[in-house]
Amino acid sequence: MNKEYFAKFFEEPSREGLREILKNQSGEHNELDFKQQWPSSGKLAKHILAFANYGGGCLIVGVSEENGVLESVGMIEFKKKEDIFNEIDKFLPKDLNQELSILDFEYKDSEYPTIKNKKFQVLVVNDLPQKIPFVSPKDGEGIKKDRIYTRRGIQTVEASYEEIQQIINRRIDTGYSSTTEMELETHLGQLKTLYNEIKQYNYYYKGGALTNFGSTIAESLYGAQIKKKNPHYPDENYEQFISRVIAKKKKRIEMDLDVIGID
Repeated sequence: MNKEYFAKFFEEPSREGLREILKNQSGEHNELDFKQQWPSSGKLAKHILAFANYGGGCLIVGVSEENGVLESVGMIEFKKKEDIFNEIDKFLPKDLNQELSILDFEYKDSEYPTIKNKKFQVLVVNDLPQKIPFVSPKDGEGIKKDRIYTRRGIQTVEASYEEIQQIINRRIDTGYSSTTEMELETHLGQLKTLYNEIKQYNYYYKGGALTNFGSTIAESLYGAQIKKKNPHYPDENYEQFISRVIAKKKKRIEMDLDVIGID
């Protein structure tokens, strides 16, 4: 029953959903972990990587554990979300950072007296199977660089050979390949560099010095500045090219949506 409450909360987090988890919870599991207070940045990042590689999950802060018994003690005050994200940023890949959210829940009045006048924070780690496995780019307290972490029951652990195979298979099942994405980034980077190597306009001066007296000192010395398009410059600049590609991509997406019947 507890997993049913969790599944509903994970899909659409709410005060009511968290209340049901705290009221009916029977303990931690692969997708759910409880902490009395926020772990250190390295340890927190390790939990996040484990959740992400396993399939997503939540860390609920404000719940103590003693001898396997969980108690909703609440937090003295909410920790600033920007501080949390700043602390863990160096330990997480960019793609994963974008799939995290932290939610504040305060119960000033509740039919469940155990959580009345208490505060809780919840870290939600969304599933992103097309990008797994996620690993840390840096070593830190409680976390090691380039290690694959996952959830095993109520623990965050280094993945075994079998668990790594499961993680890889989850990615394969999505049919996603990062090759095209990497090629696109490479192509655009190279294209931008090439555009920077050629001037869109040529400038030269006409008149000036002893032959002309302009309205400014510069014009008197050098003459009037003439701007002329470089005949070797492409018909469209870099931004125009990107804009055209975006329009084509949008049109392709709309066509695909029409095929599967989505308005």
